[in-house]
Amino acid sequence: MKDKIFLDTNIFIYAIDKSPGERKKQNVAQELIRKTIQKESGLISIQVMQEFLNISTRKIQVPLSVDNAIEYLKYIAIMEIVVSDFEMVVLAARLSEQYELSFWDSMIIQTALAGNATMILSEDMQDGMMIEDLKIVNPFYHINAF
Repeated sequence: MKDKIFLDTNIFIYAIDKSPGERKKQNVAQELIRKTIQKESGLISIQVMQEFLNISTRKIQVPLSVDNAIEYLKYIAIMEIVVSDFEMVVLAARLSEQYELSFWDSMIIQTALAGNATMILSEDMQDGMMIEDLKIVNPFYHINAF
Protein backbone atom coordinates (compact mmCIF):
# COMPACT_ATOMS: atom_id res chain seq x y z
CA MET A 1 0.00 0.00 0.00
CA LYS A 2 1.40 3.37 -0.98
CA ASP A 3 1.50 6.26 1.47
CA LYS A 4 -1.27 8.79 1.03
CA ILE A 5 -0.41 12.47 1.23
CA PHE A 6 -3.04 15.04 2.16
CA LEU A 7 -2.55 18.41 0.44
CA ASP A 8 -3.84 21.46 2.30
CA THR A 9 -5.47 24.38 0.52
CA ASN A 10 -2.37 26.59 0.56
CA ILE A 11 -0.53 24.15 -1.75
CA PHE A 12 -3.18 24.65 -4.44
CA ILE A 13 -3.30 28.42 -3.90
CA TYR A 14 0.44 28.78 -4.37
CA ALA A 15 0.22 26.64 -7.50
CA ILE A 16 -2.06 29.17 -9.23
CA ASP A 17 -1.01 32.40 -7.48
CA LYS A 18 0.74 34.78 -9.85
CA SER A 19 1.72 37.27 -7.13
CA PRO A 20 5.25 38.63 -7.43
CA GLY A 21 7.69 37.05 -5.02
CA GLU A 22 5.89 33.71 -4.82
CA ARG A 23 7.46 32.07 -7.89
CA LYS A 24 9.59 29.63 -5.87
CA LYS A 25 6.59 28.47 -3.82
CA GLN A 26 4.53 28.27 -7.00
CA ASN A 27 7.09 25.92 -8.58
CA VAL A 28 7.27 23.74 -5.46
CA ALA A 29 3.48 23.56 -5.17
CA GLN A 30 3.00 22.69 -8.84
CA GLU A 31 5.62 19.94 -8.61
CA LEU A 32 4.04 18.48 -5.45
CA ILE A 33 0.63 18.39 -7.09
CA ARG A 34 2.05 16.82 -10.24
CA LYS A 35 3.91 14.14 -8.25
CA THR A 36 0.96 13.21 -6.04
CA ILE A 37 -1.32 12.92 -9.05
CA GLN A 38 1.27 10.90 -10.95
CA LYS A 39 1.84 8.54 -8.00
CA GLU A 40 -1.90 8.42 -7.22
CA SER A 41 -1.06 9.30 -3.62
CA GLY A 42 -2.86 12.65 -3.30
CA LEU A 43 -5.73 13.12 -0.91
CA ILE A 44 -7.96 16.17 -0.47
CA SER A 45 -11.24 17.06 1.20
CA ILE A 46 -14.36 18.96 0.32
CA GLN A 47 -13.16 21.64 2.77
CA VAL A 48 -9.97 22.09 0.72
CA MET A 49 -12.03 22.47 -2.44
CA GLN A 50 -14.34 25.01 -0.79
CA GLU A 51 -11.44 27.04 0.62
CA PHE A 52 -9.66 26.95 -2.74
CA LEU A 53 -12.72 28.30 -4.53
CA ASN A 54 -13.13 31.12 -2.01
CA ILE A 55 -9.47 32.16 -1.82
CA SER A 56 -8.60 31.76 -5.51
CA THR A 57 -11.51 33.91 -6.66
CA ARG A 58 -11.42 36.60 -3.95
CA LYS A 59 -8.32 36.78 -1.80
CA ILE A 60 -5.24 36.62 -4.01
CA GLN A 61 -3.66 39.49 -5.91
CA VAL A 62 -4.70 38.16 -9.31
CA PRO A 63 -7.92 36.23 -8.64
CA LEU A 64 -9.22 33.50 -10.91
CA SER A 65 -12.63 33.74 -12.49
CA VAL A 66 -15.15 31.36 -10.97
CA ASP A 67 -15.09 29.35 -14.22
CA ASN A 68 -11.29 29.02 -14.11
CA ALA A 69 -11.37 28.07 -10.43
CA ILE A 70 -13.95 25.37 -11.18
CA GLU A 71 -11.79 24.06 -14.04
CA TYR A 72 -8.86 23.82 -11.65
CA LEU A 73 -11.04 21.99 -9.13
CA LYS A 74 -11.91 19.49 -11.87
CA TYR A 75 -8.18 18.95 -12.39
CA ILE A 76 -7.42 18.30 -8.71
CA ALA A 77 -10.57 16.23 -8.23
CA ILE A 78 -8.66 13.34 -9.80
CA MET A 79 -7.17 12.92 -6.31
CA GLU A 80 -9.01 10.90 -3.71
CA ILE A 81 -11.60 13.12 -2.00
CA VAL A 82 -12.59 12.47 1.61
CA VAL A 83 -16.09 13.65 2.48
CA SER A 84 -16.72 14.71 6.07
CA ASP A 85 -19.57 13.45 8.18
CA PHE A 86 -20.96 14.21 11.63
CA GLU A 87 -18.61 11.81 13.42
CA MET A 88 -15.59 13.44 11.78
CA VAL A 89 -16.78 16.87 12.93
CA VAL A 90 -17.04 15.60 16.51
CA LEU A 91 -13.59 13.98 16.33
CA ALA A 92 -12.15 17.20 14.89
CA ALA A 93 -13.64 19.16 17.78
CA ARG A 94 -11.91 16.77 20.19
CA LEU A 95 -8.60 17.13 18.32
CA SER A 96 -8.96 20.90 18.46
CA GLU A 97 -9.38 20.78 22.20
CA GLN A 98 -6.64 18.20 22.81
CA TYR A 99 -3.95 19.84 20.64
CA GLU A 100 -5.11 23.47 21.00
CA LEU A 101 -5.61 23.86 17.25
CA SER A 102 -8.19 25.80 15.31
CA PHE A 103 -11.27 23.78 14.51
CA TRP A 104 -10.61 24.15 10.76
CA ASP A 105 -7.05 22.82 11.05
CA SER A 106 -8.40 19.99 13.19
CA MET A 107 -10.97 19.23 10.51
CA ILE A 108 -8.17 18.96 7.92
CA ILE A 109 -6.25 16.65 10.26
CA GLN A 110 -9.30 14.50 10.99
CA THR A 111 -10.08 14.23 7.29
CA ALA A 112 -6.49 13.18 6.57
CA LEU A 113 -6.71 10.57 9.34
CA ALA A 114 -10.01 9.27 7.96
CA GLY A 115 -8.39 8.95 4.53
CA ASN A 116 -5.45 7.00 6.02
CA ALA A 117 -2.90 9.65 5.07
CA THR A 118 0.57 9.42 6.59
CA MET A 119 1.42 13.06 5.89
CA ILE A 120 -0.23 16.46 5.53
CA LEU A 121 1.55 19.02 3.39
CA SER A 122 0.68 22.44 4.77
CA GLU A 123 2.31 25.77 5.32
CA ASP A 124 -0.30 26.71 7.91
CA MET A 125 0.29 24.07 10.56
CA GLN A 126 3.22 23.23 12.83
CA ASP A 127 5.97 21.60 10.78
CA GLY A 128 6.96 18.21 12.19
CA MET A 129 3.92 17.82 14.44
CA MET A 130 2.72 14.23 14.83
CA ILE A 131 -0.89 13.29 15.50
CA GLU A 132 -1.29 9.54 15.75
CA ASP A 133 0.62 8.22 12.70
CA LEU A 134 0.13 11.43 10.74
CA LYS A 135 3.02 13.86 10.24
CA ILE A 136 2.54 17.51 9.31
CA VAL A 137 5.18 18.80 6.92
CA ASN A 138 5.73 22.28 5.56
CA PRO A 139 6.94 21.45 2.05
CA PHE A 140 8.47 24.90 1.62
CA TYR A 141 10.93 24.10 4.44
CA HIS A 142 11.72 20.67 3.00
CA ILE A 143 11.78 21.41 -0.70
CA ASN A 144 14.05 18.50 -1.67
CA ALA A 145 12.28 15.92 0.49
CA PHE A 146 9.66 15.12 -2.15
